[in-house]
Amino acid sequence: MSSWMMVPVVFLTAYSDPETIGRARRAGAYGYLLKPYDDRKLRAAVETALRRYRADVRDILKVHETAVRGPVPGVLIVEDEAIIAADLKQKLENAGFRVLGVEDTGEGAIAAASELEPDVVIMDVYIRGEMDGIKAAERIQERYGIPVIYLTAYSDDATLSRILESEPYGYLLKPLNTEQLQAEIEVVLENLRTTEDYSRRVREVLVTKAEEMKIEKTGIFFVSSVITALAVYGFITGSMTWLMYTLFIPTVYSLMHLAFSFGEPEKPSSSAMPMVSIIVPANNEENTIEGCVETLSALDYHVNGERNYEIIVVNDGSTDRTGEILEGLLRKHRHLKAVTRKAPFAFNGRVMPSMMVSPLPRGIL
Repeated sequence: MSSWMMVPVVFLTAYSDPETIGRARRAGAYGYLLKPYDDRKLRAAVETALRRYRADVRDILKVHETAVRGPVPGVLIVEDEAIIAADLKQKLENAGFRVLGVEDTGEGAIAAASELEPDVVIMDVYIRGEMDGIKAAERIQERYGIPVIYLTAYSDDATLSRILESEPYGYLLKPLNTEQLQAEIEVVLENLRTTEDYSRRVREVLVTKAEEMKIEKTGIFFVSSVITALAVYGFITGSMTWLMYTLFIPTVYSLMHLAFSFGEPEKPSSSAMPMVSIIVPANNEENTIEGCVETLSALDYHVNGERNYEIIVVNDGSTDRTGEILEGLLRKHRHLKAVTRKAPFAFNGRVMPSMMVSPLPRGIL
């Protein structure tokens, strides 16, 4: 899954056997193009993969509600040419898929997607009715989270641009064979499962880290309380040593910080989307910090139209241009905060979030 976070991959191959397709699926492919292919198909495959990848990165913190899929994926066909729809149905059944239904209008496609809950929708762009395939696909993906693969004979710039705006999971050009259709559907479904699993793990990590922070703060509170009690006792009895004086001031400072940080993080009205504080340790990261912040800033994690996360960069003992770059980013992004640690207080990348004094994180870490 780490490779998925690095760069999207589109496989170009002359092989369409189950073993090869399976390997591509497990590798997290964003496309599977069979040779021979022309420039139109290559361009469509690459641009679709890039758009889908950016959407996946943006939505990585979103909560996905996906129905449990059966052993045989179900497909909804949306095609207004009866002959083409029948041929497509035959190809899908020969490839081992279940065809749940055939619709010839955008309105019918949306209703069928809600009722039949298919695993994937094969959508023609230009269909009967007031709503074309692109508008229908946008609503199906937004409302039900069902991936849509376009199947069309059009590859002009205007059509491709409209299709890409809908962030499709796939884009196939007519004519196509059974092998290409099967490979595209299997790769799309595997990619969707992999992305959802990754999102689920990210949310689990957020919850786990929040619990770990509570335990860590409790331990610090206990130790600080003991030191403070000893210092107070020594002050009252007149037996306070230089070590007690040395420890007393930072201990009280830590207790004050903990008193504020023990409060509950800010939470929106939706309990499924808690406020999140993303802490980024940076030690001599002049070549990567800008890209990291810009990528995190593109996350689509909002509640009631407001960004529901903050980014806190800890510039931890950097001696390069990291601080200078951060200053520019701070002017650009209001949701970005920065903490600068300098020797001897720097940890050189080994950040201890619970010891951060300002700014205090507002959400779960």
